[in-house]
Amino acid sequence: MGAQRSPKSAACLVLLCAALGACSGDDEDGGGSGGTSGNAGSSGNGGIDNPGGGTSGGIDNPAGGSSGASGVGGIVPGDGGGSECPDARVRASRVTPTVMLLVDQSSSMNDPFGGDGTRWNVLRDFLLEQPNGLISDLQSQVRFGFALYSAVSGGMDPEPIGECPMITSVQPAIDNYDAIAAIYSPADVIEDTPTGDSIDAVIDSLDLSNNPDVQKDPVVLILATDGEPDRCEELDPQNGQEEAIAAATRAFSMGVRTFIISVGDEVSDEHQQDMANAGLGRGPTDDNAEYWEVGDDASLREALMEIVSAQLGCEVQLNGMVASGDACEGTVVLNDQPLECDDPNGWELSTPRTIRLLGSACDTLKSDPDVFLDVTFPCSVGVVQ
Repeated sequence: MGAQRSPKSAACLVLLCAALGACSGDDEDGGGSGGTSGNAGSSGNGGIDNPGGGTSGGIDNPAGGSSGASGVGGIVPGDGGGSECPDARVRASRVTPTVMLLVDQSSSMNDPFGGDGTRWNVLRDFLLEQPNGLISDLQSQVRFGFALYSAVSGGMDPEPIGECPMITSVQPAIDNYDAIAAIYSPADVIEDTPTGDSIDAVIDSLDLSNNPDVQKDPVVLILATDGEPDRCEELDPQNGQEEAIAAATRAFSMGVRTFIISVGDEVSDEHQQDMANAGLGRGPTDDNAEYWEVGDDASLREALMEIVSAQLGCEVQLNGMVASGDACEGTVVLNDQPLECDDPNGWELSTPRTIRLLGSACDTLKSDPDVFLDVTFPCSVGVVQ
């Protein structure tokens, strides 16, 4: 399946909400007498830390007073009749996806590949190329990890000799080129392809939080393989399809999406499709997921770039939620250039917790490693932290 090249340099941002002001008539004590939390205060506007706040609650007001205006989580839209209404600014800092590259180290990776060399060398050359290689060009924006996998069978005996799976790996990190090159450059092919066992082992080695309240960066596993999978219980013949699909299904249940690239044409279409669907959690009634079968250097590069670039999109995560008001009253500035809300080259509120940059703004976000994004909401827009 053909892959379309996407922009090489990209990143997503997470926004850290920092409220700088409140709809306040006076100081932190509020415009009224301010009752206890959840009780009515006297008429007037709630201050920043005023737990009662009378008519309108303040930014950190947990209740807003029983006679106060309705609000969510302490931030109440509207100017409340006060003379001042400072904006709430949302500051941006870059976060990066984790991309774990899992490379088949079986002996068939030494087969010719589209007249460009062997499968093994062509894949390694692109991953380790400097400049214009996948890892070197994106290592400051992507948390790359890497693992080689294989096993050795006992000739006619399907039992493995020694460890199975045999994995050499580097844990994901920013600026990880040197560590990956140190194990990948001198490596050579081994023998077999215990794919499912290897996916399980690599996923178990990752630091994956099971706490749903922890903000998770995207985590993906890219499997580059050239043959049908084995399994450690029986390395020959290649009867590891069920185990490989089960491992991709398990990885998805743990928050890791798996993408498969067939390096050559020896992986069946059926298995590639099953792995692609399992890797994205798709069932028999869902649309089929994309997979990549590549036959030369150019198509391999396109496939890898498409998968990695797709993780570096233009969604911007808010550390909070726009709960009320018109989000388009907010101001979004990208590299000192104000963006228009709901403009083809501006921004939009895609969910209450995310904004999306569009058109040329999206292109800038992807192509500029030092991009600066500044987001400000007036107090007429309620933001819940």
